[in-house]
Order: sequence, then structure tokens, then C-alpha cells
Amino acid sequence: MGLWSWMREVIAYQGEHAPVPIHLERSDDGYVFRLGVRAGIGGQETARLPIQQRMNDSPHPVLKEIHSCEVAGRTLEAANQFALREKVAMLLDSIAPARTLPLAYFRVPEMDYELPVYEEDGEIVSPVLSGPKLKAPDLAGIRRAVCNYLISAGYVEEPEQVTVGVLRPRDLRLVEPAAVFRSQVDPDMWLPTVEGISSEGPVIGVLASAARLGEPERPRRGVGPLAQDAAPAAPDVMTLLRLLRAELAPRLDLEGIAGLYASEIRSEIWDAVEARSEEAGTRLVAYLTDDEGTRLELAVRRTATGEVCAALADTGINAFLADSESTLATLVGRHLYASGFLRFAEEIEVHAAEAPRAERLETDAIWTHDDGIAIGGPDSAGVEEPEEVHT
Repeated sequence: MGLWSWMREVIAYQGEHAPVPIHLERSDDGYVFRLGVRAGIGGQETARLPIQQRMNDSPHPVLKEIHSCEVAGRTLEAANQFALREKVAMLLDSIAPARTLPLAYFRVPEMDYELPVYEEDGEIVSPVLSGPKLKAPDLAGIRRAVCNYLISAGYVEEPEQVTVGVLRPRDLRLVEPAAVFRSQVDPDMWLPTVEGISSEGPVIGVLASAARLGEPERPRRGVGPLAQDAAPAAPDVMTLLRLLRAELAPRLDLEGIAGLYASEIRSEIWDAVEARSEEAGTRLVAYLTDDEGTRLELAVRRTATGEVCAALADTGINAFLADSESTLATLVGRHLYASGFLRFAEEIEVHAAEAPRAERLETDAIWTHDDGIAIGGPDSAGVEEPEEVHT
């Protein structure tokens, strides 16, 4: 047996690997830690952890300032940048077995308890300390398994009490999903998204594969894109929904494809959709089933691809996409009916948008209707004065 073969077998057997490379860099805002991360949402990313610096409020003869950074929801502090780098390396080794970072964390805020979710051999797993190792083929399945375990263990009473945080690849922060894709046809569908960076700029990508620690690999000639690089990603959530429908078209029928929508959209994510779309000139109007008979009016927007979309603020922002206003009204009506806001799903109409009322009238816009004489109009300088009569 050769020396290198023996070393590879020993390393594989003992599970040892080289330390995570963490480099200290200077940025416009101070210093950052740089480490290689394969993001898997549209291109290779390089994670950079911003370093915060503040003065020590407590009197201390030596420790005058504190350096800190956030990694996977944990705030690390140290006396200097080099000691902080050691803490970051130890934390990454503890949360990233086999150099694979968690996809997300399911949390119970009231109990300060959380379970990480990893990708392992094509499955999604969640190891429980002194408990079972939960497995599922996808994120929706692992969410059901984790919620069932937390309910049976007495941590929560219902799945809605379990929150989720996704690990953002570009800075390893634990954030809320940018949006969660659901289906009106399949209630078990649950697909979160996360922000990232691609070669074309900021994007939103489907959380399909885990980020990996290590130096980015150079693309090899003749090799196609990696699985992590092929995950659907787009500049805004409505474009991503359109791509996701095309991705799932071979496995779903027409009703299942049309029933896909984006839920729990963060406000800044929807602001990006409004910036990339325009008013369609129509409104969706419905009268809700509450005692006041509230009139609900939703603005319809047209995307760059010619489709129409509308957003509804419920427990979060829910957005729907369709090829016409009538189909969009059907999708929104189904959602309102299923939520108990409408008696029938068809109780929603498409109206033309009313022109905004002017806050004030210009002088040239004031006209009288007697003998066609205009006061202050463009064709008349004023009202004729009566002639003086001299006696």
C-alpha cells in the first residue's frame, strides 16, 4: 500500500480534515472573515462574516474593546480579531460535521430550543441529541417529522409554534426565509427560499442543498454545472415562482402548477417585486364575510414577462401569479375562501383602477358652462368690463 493511499484511508477512517480556512480581510466598513462556501443558489459564493467592534462598557485594566461576529444565530465575542477567529473556527467545526453547514434550524422560541437540519446522502436529516435521528426525502417531510417530534416531546402544542431560520450563505447569518412556496392543491408542500449572490448580482434561490465549507472549486473543462449551482434562482420572488413552475411541470398537472404561490414573503422582498413590475391598471375587489363587510381591494401588477400578480397581507404577505386577471382572481378567491374570508371562492371581481382624484385644481382646468365662456381658460384673458357711460 502506498503512503498516500494509507493517509487517505486513515483520514477517512478517523474523520479528520484540514482546519477551515478563515482569512482576515479589510473592507470599507472595517474587517471581515472570509471563508469559501459553495452556496448552491446560482453560483459560487464567498462567505464574509462582518466583524463588529465596540468599546468595553465595564471597567477593565486590559480589555478596552470587544470584537464580535454572528455565526448561525450565535454571537461570538473576543478581545481581538485573532482570538475571535479561533472561536469562529471552533464553532464551524461543531455545527458543520463533514464540512457541511446546516440548511436551517427549527426553533421553539419559548423554550430556547432548536434542531438543525442537514443534507446527508441525498436525504434531509435532523439529529436529536439523546434522541432519534429524523430523516425525510425533502424539507417539507423533515418539517413534518420535526414538528411531530416536538409535539410528542411536549415542547409545543401545534406546528404553528415552531419557527424556522435558514442559514444565509453570504454571511452565515440565521434569517427568516425570504419566502415560502406552498400549493393550493397539495397542503403538504413547503419550500423555503433564501437570498444569495450569483454572477449576475443578488438573487433569491430555492433552499435545495447545503453549503459546504472549503475553498471554492475551479470549474473543470467539459464538466456540466454542479447540482448546487443548478438550483432555481431569480432576481425576485415572482420570477422565481415562474421558474419553479417550469421546474415542477413534468411532475404536476395544470391545476397543480397554477396552484403554486409564495407565502410569508418579507416586506423588503416584495418591495423588490414592485420595483421590477408595473401597475396593470386593474384591481381585484371582494367583500369579506366580517360584520362590517370590509371591502378588499388588491392592486394587480404586470411583470416583465407579461404575467400578472397580486399580493395579499394575511399572517404574512402571500403573492399569486397568473397569465390573466381572471385566473389571478380565481387563485386569490380560492385562498380567501379557504381562509374563511369569503362565502364562495367566486366572490371576487376584476375592476378597472379609478383615476386618482386631484388634490387641487389648476386655474386652467376651471371652466364655466354658460355660453362657452371660460374663466381663466386659455382662450380668454378674463371677463369683459362694462363700458363707462358719461353724462
